[in-house]
Amino acid sequence: MIYMPLKFSLVIPTYNEAANIAKLCRQIINVLERISLDFEIIIVDDNSPDGTWRIAQDLARQDLRIKLLRRLRSRGLGSAVVSGWEISQGEILGVIDADLQHPPEILEGMINQVFNHQEIDIVVASRFVAAGGIENKSFWQILRPRLAIFLGLIFVPKIFKSVKDPLSGYFILRKRVISGIQLRPLGYKILLEVLAIGSYGKVYELPYIFAVREAGRTKAGWKQYFIFLLQLIKLKRKFKAIA
Repeated sequence: MIYMPLKFSLVIPTYNEAANIAKLCRQIINVLERISLDFEIIIVDDNSPDGTWRIAQDLARQDLRIKLLRRLRSRGLGSAVVSGWEISQGEILGVIDADLQHPPEILEGMINQVFNHQEIDIVVASRFVAAGGIENKSFWQILRPRLAIFLGLIFVPKIFKSVKDPLSGYFILRKRVISGIQLRPLGYKILLEVLAIGSYGKVYELPYIFAVREAGRTKAGWKQYFIFLLQLIKLKRKFKAIA
């Protein structure tokens, strides 16, 4: 077993995920305990009407490694992740969706990459490298991420040419990548913001299969893609200002 002295802080942003959050936390804990890693799970809930925060509160009472941040006024997945990272204690940070579409079992491989390779600062769970993919083969599930990547290549090609899945919502990074940087992501594409303004060396992409949602409703509607377009415009202007 590899000795891992650093602490890992994993943020789970939630909104109406009462049906999934307890099962997800159990799966994550099973993986992280197996690799003997010091960790904390930070659930950031935007005052879910379905009571997700109440379940998270009970989980936190049962296991001190689970923490709850309930946001009464703020909204948005990206800002929820930032809020979680701001109260984290780990040297390695991460984010995973609460809908069980991101497989917790690959966390071990993601973490091993960071601990075993000092040159790697960010590990992305990627749908678009070899062996990665999307379980739901519906037309819209395939089209929407491809359309988003096409737009990204137009607005910020530097990022989209260097990372195959810069829109992934499942990744880990060294805390120093965002140290001293003010993240202000639009919508839920937090990784894109990190890649644009973070301080990092190598990015490693680990393949995974994006699963079908087991319960609850998706938040990834067309409104979110409009917000994504605004984010691309903002990042394009930022790169122009730097140049």
